[in-house]
Amino acid sequence: MVGGRGVSPQARGGEGVTANFQDSEVVAGWEEILSRDRYRLRLSEISSGYPDDRSISVSYEDIDAYSTDLAMFFLENPDRCMARGREVVKGAMPPDWDPANAINLRITGLPKDANVDIRHLRAKHLGKLVAVEGLVRKATTVRPRMVEALFRCARCGAEIPVPQTSMLLKEPMMCTSPDGSCNKQSTRFILEDKESSYVDTQKIEIQESPEGLRGGAQPERLTAFVEDDISGAITAGNRITLNGIIRSTEKAERDKSTVFEIFMDVVSVEFEQHEYDEIQITEEDEREIRAMSRDPRLFDNIIGSISPTIYGMSEVKSAIALQLFGGCHKEMDDGTVLRGDMHILLVGDPGVAKSQILRYMSALAPRGIYASGKSASAAGLTAAAVRDDFGDGRYTLEAGALVLADKGLACIDELDKMTDQDRSSLHEAMESQRISVAKAGITATLQCRCSMLAAANPKFGRFDKDMPIVGQIDLPPALMSRFDLIFVLTDKPDSKTDRAVTTHILDVHRRGEARQLSDEAVLDGVDLAGIRGETSGIRPVYEIDILRKYVAYSKRIVPVMTQGAVDKIRDNYLSIRAMGAGENESVPITPRQLEAFVRLSEASARMRLSPVVEASDAERSVDLVNYYLGRILAPNGGTWDVDRVSSSYTKKDRDKVKIVLHILEERGDAIPEAEILSLAASEGLSDPEVRESLRKLHDQGMIYSPGNGMYRKA
Repeated sequence: MVGGRGVSPQARGGEGVTANFQDSEVVAGWEEILSRDRYRLRLSEISSGYPDDRSISVSYEDIDAYSTDLAMFFLENPDRCMARGREVVKGAMPPDWDPANAINLRITGLPKDANVDIRHLRAKHLGKLVAVEGLVRKATTVRPRMVEALFRCARCGAEIPVPQTSMLLKEPMMCTSPDGSCNKQSTRFILEDKESSYVDTQKIEIQESPEGLRGGAQPERLTAFVEDDISGAITAGNRITLNGIIRSTEKAERDKSTVFEIFMDVVSVEFEQHEYDEIQITEEDEREIRAMSRDPRLFDNIIGSISPTIYGMSEVKSAIALQLFGGCHKEMDDGTVLRGDMHILLVGDPGVAKSQILRYMSALAPRGIYASGKSASAAGLTAAAVRDDFGDGRYTLEAGALVLADKGLACIDELDKMTDQDRSSLHEAMESQRISVAKAGITATLQCRCSMLAAANPKFGRFDKDMPIVGQIDLPPALMSRFDLIFVLTDKPDSKTDRAVTTHILDVHRRGEARQLSDEAVLDGVDLAGIRGETSGIRPVYEIDILRKYVAYSKRIVPVMTQGAVDKIRDNYLSIRAMGAGENESVPITPRQLEAFVRLSEASARMRLSPVVEASDAERSVDLVNYYLGRILAPNGGTWDVDRVSSSYTKKDRDKVKIVLHILEERGDAIPEAEILSLAASEGLSDPEVRESLRKLHDQGMIYSPGNGMYRKA
């Protein structure tokens, strides 16, 4: 064999020597590979289905099985090998096949050493076949791109075909008429656009997946061009692997530059089949995960691994741990989809570490996106319409934070400060897990199948437990009701708690200082080894890497509820509903909380890697939901009223408004505020309660004030 076929190929990119092959050897390899039964059958299907069916996909494994050296040569010289492959494909077609009909040859399943992160693409990758994984940030509509332009000489009428290899139209330099009538000099050429050749093209922009980023790194982006029959299948928010050839192009600047931009000519696209396939779990990892699942202290250990530098918050961390694992996505017989993802809202005073928890979880979750409702711009939380780069100024969609977090965890800080546009989109995003976009003439639906962990601050600076939560947060009640769990984090002076928090924070700083020094370091008056030992509880029980793998592994399990779990959830739900029966007439809990019971129970079973939801899992969900409802619906004891969360009016508020409205109706004429206060006092209402009721009625237009201090029913 010619060209050093026996040289052992090493890692790509110049680190080793790749065997060289003649064209005849490449053709022989293709003929052997394509002679396999499944490829011969595929060519037969293309023959009968052309032009609708015009692509044949060849697995890289088949090339490697034929010859490892040829497979490595293929990665280094894809243009040459693909050209020979297309010739072989045409030659393998039936005798009546028209050679002018083009068939696309697509290579799938590239090896791991051909996978390159976008940020690691270098000059050595130019002209090489690589695989790039990531999220589709933007995807234009499909446009025709001219691949061969036919020009006609204006002087002699000769036809001159010119291949087009870039986005800028290339004209012939001179007339190539064989009779020489134009003397080969430059002249004017007319583009015959109807007789030119075109191919469908879609331009996409892909960015690095968030799970591969650490330390606050910004995701890098890569532009790619998808052509012919695979164009149009990609939309913003897709998680894909692009197999293609890296090319360079000059920057579009007035002055010539020696610095070039890179892009990818896509050979094939592989859509992600499972939401956690990118996390590689080895057999050793699986054994460790199985051992973790059998630990009786598993739940406590996982809680201890969630932001251990933050003191306490055991209930919040328990809920977030269950949110990581999530419930089961269900599709019913009639096509109805029931979400399994859970949404959690943290509301609290400044300085209670809400943002710190969100940032930690965005790094811990196998797929985490962190965004702030206040600083979100451009695509924001949902999607934006931006002008594409094809030159005609049309708009295309750019995915926002929730779309990029599809099948992951979206951590949204400052949720109460987001734009009205994003706020309106969140209703659909949280319940139906999709975002309907109608911007700049684009109407589309994007998937956002993610859990949401959000944080918000009270409007008045600090949370007042005596007021309904709806009135204290700048969020509409309908949006708040979509959260499965809402936790109120308050900062109240308490000597015992303050001492514990102070000690914990100081221990965190001392441990951080000690970790910066080597184990052999010696300081006068400081016991570094003692500090490390005393503060060992601040260290996560499980390392982040193995915990992320554990969560990804658990997603394979779809637990089913036992009868004991069903009875536990049903009995608890019905007992709470019974609180609103009789004269009380309040609604203490709704079916939305019932679904929260189910999701939390399923997540608890998944955490144990159990195929069944047992009564103990239901008990855990009941305790969490009851804890959050008790803190929000009846902070001072008494009857639960879910309207404190899901409505601007609680049952008690409605009763007060009815009394005030009845007083105004009886009078029929304008009545002074002092008289209203006096009459309402006889009904048991205090002056602040009456004034608040008057304000609500006035804001809703049910009453008006004809004069200073006077009120009348509208």
